[in-house]
Amino acid sequence: MNDLSVNRGLARYRVRWKIALIFDEVEHEPTYHGRTYDLTLVGTGMLTNKDVFADSRLVVLLAIPSPHRNGRQTVIEVEARQIYSVYSGETSCFRLGLEFRHFKGDGLNILKEGLSHCNPLIKVPNYDPLPTILGGARSYQPARNFDLAA
Repeated sequence: MNDLSVNRGLARYRVRWKIALIFDEVEHEPTYHGRTYDLTLVGTGMLTNKDVFADSRLVVLLAIPSPHRNGRQTVIEVEARQIYSVYSGETSCFRLGLEFRHFKGDGLNILKEGLSHCNPLIKVPNYDPLPTILGGARSYQPARNFDLAA
């Protein structure tokens, strides 16, 4: 696992950035292109027209758009591991789950900067619904047996 291993507690961004998937250890395998889906600092979903699954090391090229109108995109390189491949009826294509393992150069900081210009889809660090719903963890009392006949 990588240093940012609490995947579900990180902000998720529903950005559709360009992404390419390269099979690093497999000869004659084409490069697959697609768009990101629910991007975080530790991984992303990749939308693509092909059902792809790899057990080998992958290289992901992620094109981060410039926050400026006519600015140039920045491409970062990330070593990744594929977690799943599933057909998504919602998007009418395949969604590949990719876990980021190692960012080349300053890639992580570049990704952080790119995402700082986007609104998170969901941000739930240390989410615990009980204190919110019941007015605080200390005031919560478990249900007791009630006599319905009384």
